[in-house]
Amino acid sequence: MITGYNDTFQRTVSGGLGTATSGQVYSTAAGAGAISNVSAGVASIGPASAANNYIGYVDRQTADIDISGQVALSALPSSNNAFVGLTAKQTSNQNYYIGWMMVAATTGILQLRVSKVIGGSLTTLNTTAVSGLGTYSPGTYFNLRFQCYWSNLLQANVLNLKIWAVGGTEPGGWLISITDSSITQYASGTAAGIVVRDEATVPSVTGRFQNIATKTYGLPVPATTDPMCYDPSVAYPDQTSLQSLAVAADAQLVALDPTASLAALYPRVRVSANNLSYNTNNQSVITWDTTEFNIVTPTNLSYDNTGIYLGPGLWILTAEYRLNTAGFNSLYMYFNGGASYGQWQTSAHSNAAQGTTGVGGTGHLSSITAGGTTASPNQYSVSFGSFVAQGTYTVQYAALSAIKISDSFS
Repeated sequence: MITGYNDTFQRTVSGGLGTATSGQVYSTAAGAGAISNVSAGVASIGPASAANNYIGYVDRQTADIDISGQVALSALPSSNNAFVGLTAKQTSNQNYYIGWMMVAATTGILQLRVSKVIGGSLTTLNTTAVSGLGTYSPGTYFNLRFQCYWSNLLQANVLNLKIWAVGGTEPGGWLISITDSSITQYASGTAAGIVVRDEATVPSVTGRFQNIATKTYGLPVPATTDPMCYDPSVAYPDQTSLQSLAVAADAQLVALDPTASLAALYPRVRVSANNLSYNTNNQSVITWDTTEFNIVTPTNLSYDNTGIYLGPGLWILTAEYRLNTAGFNSLYMYFNGGASYGQWQTSAHSNAAQGTTGVGGTGHLSSITAGGTTASPNQYSVSFGSFVAQGTYTVQYAALSAIKISDSFS
């Protein structure tokens, strides 16, 4: 089971980065393994023998990411600039995005930069001056947060980056907020991690990292591309069914307890797949491609490519799909797993003229269900089937999601 990516580096490793706290094994690129070490809560990469991107990364099974960590450089570069930062949407060692802190040689002037590597070529997307933090003092850690997600509305990746002092208050806005579509929604990779670059003639700087963590946030699916999740009472970008539920619940909770927040207290997860070819002669479990809600709260909620795992408590389980238009009969969808196995199902026609079941070839199913135990969470998945064998359907979009609404039940 995959449980998101986080790392406190509480281990000792020489000549590599080992296994993250969350369980993923690090890979390295450009010879980073030989110059990487982990000890006493700190990971280090460097010094290198030449200017390059030296990366340590894990496959976290989801492309969109909100990743933060504490970063530092061991020294000022002897010439040119040195960088330390976080990577996202890595499809290979030749294609990914980077959000990093940049420090100038001799002067220690500190800046932020967002870059991309496409086909192995490094390109700067934006460089921004940082005020209020002074010049860089070697060995000083700063909090760095890099958010990278695909926007259906913009048809581009939104890339956000900020930095602030360790022990200080996180600023509300972003110092860099830009878009880029070089890595598309369906071509983006699921690897993310840490990166160092020293552009000195003779590199001498080591990058250091502490407390890498991913955060929860919902990726909006606009009504124009996903009508079955649309809630007209909630303004974009909070129009997905789960996000709308969290917003509505928070509005009620705040009157009772101003510190309560469903979105903050309880975890959410959403897995999805696009453009599935489904033969109605078969009945099978959907294989998911991406995760649109990531995990932040300590819980046994996790997921893999066939379903999600729900621990103790009450959950709202939601599944939905949309079909491409076709001239034949209906397709049905039902939950697998836990107490709800096979008990609830919905069906939709791929052509509205075929009957009244479904609306425009869409199906939506929600249920309140109980999770399993901490040691043995209930797995839930979704299956498709057909009342009659009519050919091959194209499922344009399908999703399975869950939000926890209570820690216990009786």
